Amino acid sequence: MMNQDEELQEQLKRAAHFFKYDYQDRGLVKWQGFFLSDHTADVASYSNNRAQNIARQDQQEMTQEAIGRYLMKAFDQHFPVTLQLRNHNDEGVVSPFYHGKVLGFQDDDVILSGHQRRFPMCDILYVARH
Repeated sequence: MMNQDEELQEQLKRAAHFFKYDYQDRGLVKWQGFFLSDHTADVASYSNNRAQNIARQDQQEMTQEAIGRYLMKAFDQHFPVTLQLRNHNDEGVVSPFYHGKVLGFQDDDVILSGHQRRFPMCDILYVARH
């Protein structure tokens, strides 16, 4: 009967023999499947986002007074809102929706949580509770 050290040494010898004489590393071939699946996922995500962007429609335009009142109410009561801007990109794709709590106002701009930018009041088309 072998003790644990002898058994471990025997296992190590078998492993060394296997990697020296029997195992053949396939190199990059084994990674190509990973790259392909990552690429497929990226393409699917891009296609899905593009389809959503094309399908998105402008919400019904609100007056500047109604937008201002609603944003002040959201600021006062700390509830999250959804904004849509008037602008479209060069391809005619409608502005995305921006979600967050109103953190405050600076000049004529609204500051939403979770965004690294300010939203000019004159560019806001629509606002609603999120």
